[in-house]
This record gives sequence, C-alpha cells and structure tokens, in this order.
Amino acid sequence: MIYGLVVVVVFLLLLQDALLVILIQMNFNKYNEAQNPDFLKVSILIPCRNEAHNLLRVLASLEKLDYPKDQVQFILGDDHSSDETATILENWVSKHSNSILIAIIEGDQKRMNGKANALSQMVKSAEGDFYLFTDADCVVPSNWVKSMLLAQKNSDAGIVTGITHIGSDSFFGKMQALDWWLSLGMVKVMNDLGISVTSMGNNMLITKKAYASVGGFEGLPFSLTEDFEMGKAIEKKGFVAIHHVSADNLVETLPQQNFKGLLDQRKRWMHGAMDLPIYWRSVLAMQVLFFPAVIYLCFLQLFAGLMVWVIKVAIQSLFIYLFSLKTGQKLKISTLALFEIYYLFTSWSTIVYYFWPSKTDWKGRKYG
Repeated sequence: MIYGLVVVVVFLLLLQDALLVILIQMNFNKYNEAQNPDFLKVSILIPCRNEAHNLLRVLASLEKLDYPKDQVQFILGDDHSSDETATILENWVSKHSNSILIAIIEGDQKRMNGKANALSQMVKSAEGDFYLFTDADCVVPSNWVKSMLLAQKNSDAGIVTGITHIGSDSFFGKMQALDWWLSLGMVKVMNDLGISVTSMGNNMLITKKAYASVGGFEGLPFSLTEDFEMGKAIEKKGFVAIHHVSADNLVETLPQQNFKGLLDQRKRWMHGAMDLPIYWRSVLAMQVLFFPAVIYLCFLQLFAGLMVWVIKVAIQSLFIYLFSLKTGQKLKISTLALFEIYYLFTSWSTIVYYFWPSKTDWKGRKYG
C-alpha cells in the first residue's frame, strides 16, 4: 500500500511539473505593453522601519523612474525606526517636492500588523488614482510605473501583482532567488488559468476604487500577510486580479542573510498559505511530499528512484529557466541543479518551524 502511494505521489508531481512547463509557454499572458499609458496620477508608497542600510538603493531607483514627475507622488513612512532611517528620508523629501514623509503612529497589533498599520495611515495622504507599493529593500526598474499601469489598463484589473526577484552573489542568496522563481512561476501559471492565488506587497498596484471598496487595510481582518489578505478581499468584491510578468516591471529585492531570518520569513508566509484554497494547498503539498516519496523509492529500487529524481530536477529546472526568461533573466544550469538540495531542506524545515510553538517575528515585532 505504501509503495502504491509513493508511486502516485511521484507520478502526480512529475505530471504537475510537466504541465507547468507547457502552460508557462503556451498560456502566458503578457498584457500588451506596446502602447503609452494615460499618465494618470499615481502614488507610490514605501513603509520603512530600520531600513537605513537599504534606503539609498530604493531612493536612487525612484529618481530614475520614467514617468512625468508632476504625475507621481512619493509617500514614505517612518515606522518608529531606531536607526538613521528618519534622517535619510527627511533629507530626500526636502529635495523632492512631489514627496511627503509620514511619521507612523503605533497601532493596535491585534487589529493590524505593523506594515498594514503603516500603509493604512500613508494611503490617507495619497492623491493618485492608482496606488503602487514596494518595500525599502527593493530596487524598481525605470519603466516600473508605466508597465504596471499598462497591465492594469489592458486588463481592467483592480489589483496588479508584479514580478520580484532576489539579487545576490552569495550561494545562499542565489538559492533563495531560485525558490522565488519557482513559487512565483507557479502563481503566474495559476493566475493565467483564471485562478488567483496571492499578491506580493513589494510589487503591487491597486486602483483607488478597489482599495476603497474593501475599506483599506483597516477594513481587513488581522493577517500577518496583509498583501495576500488585500488581494483576496479585492477579488471578492468582483475586481479582476492579475499577475504581470515582464522585464519592465521586474523589481529586485534582497535575500535573507541567515537561515533563522529565512525561517521567520517563511513562517509568516505560511500563515497566509494555510488560508489558500484546497487545490492550491494540494499543489504545494505535492511539492513537499515528493521528497519522502522519492527517498523511500530509492531505498526499494535505487536506480529507479534516482532516475525519477533526476527527471524531476530536469523538468523543474526547465520551468524555472523558462519563467526567468520571460523577464530577460538567464539562470545558470549548475545553480539550478544544486537548488534541489536547498529546496528539500528548507521546505521541510519551514513546516517544522511553522508548527513550532514560537511567535512570528516581523521587523522586531512579535506576533502570535
């Protein structure tokens, strides 16, 4: 009986990965960008908490945005930072007349997490018809605003999620980057099939109308993944939710610096994942269950087990490679092969850490 279950799990995972490869090529929605946006007013919101070591990167990228300066508003929020964040933001805002700095007021952590609380206050000063969100540890491309607006225009979406990748030269960082390519690739495939899964708060556009329809972040139930909750609420109101992937809206973020930080990040994400529909949780479960299944198969039939594992890695690597090409990125094959070891270890460590009786840490705040 166990052998039969193993065969079923392995077969379904291989089938699932093969379908991902086919769909990313045959059913990829590009959202035509071969036109000019309407250059409507946009508000870009970036909450900051102890981000002094990252701010110069993101602020420099904002200055390079290819969008009329009189049609963009920068809203920066200082969320009780204990480093030089406030000073850096004050200096930058003083030199850019289309920007404002909001000193965040501490909120009720039982109603909203820290980031949702900051954004709810910042949006109150937004003048744009569209709200664009990114994080202080990100770098946005020059065509970011145009690309996101065109995707919204061509889909009439209430919420647009962009594509984000991790930029890093370290081995640990590169492994995290591949993990993001794999996860976001699956999300994109599902979205293009008409199945919305989640949203990413570091690269997200929400129309003013859609945001107001759900009562803003303060109108959402408490969640450690406020971006996921926002996307879900907007879609429930009847708005279209899309994932837009191109070289022009590819935002770069930073990796977690150590394994503890990675687990804390994944534990927070798992809270959102547990609220996903059963079919999506089944997709994720299949990815994780493959490892004990194929290891068991190797014990019974070593050659067959290893061959199955090699085929899985090959198909999975092809999917990641093809997906990254959609944004003009070319990944190294050698790195893709090593990713499987990282994926095995982190996927099961995340599950154990999620159920471990400890609080979830986010920017120095504890939840749970």
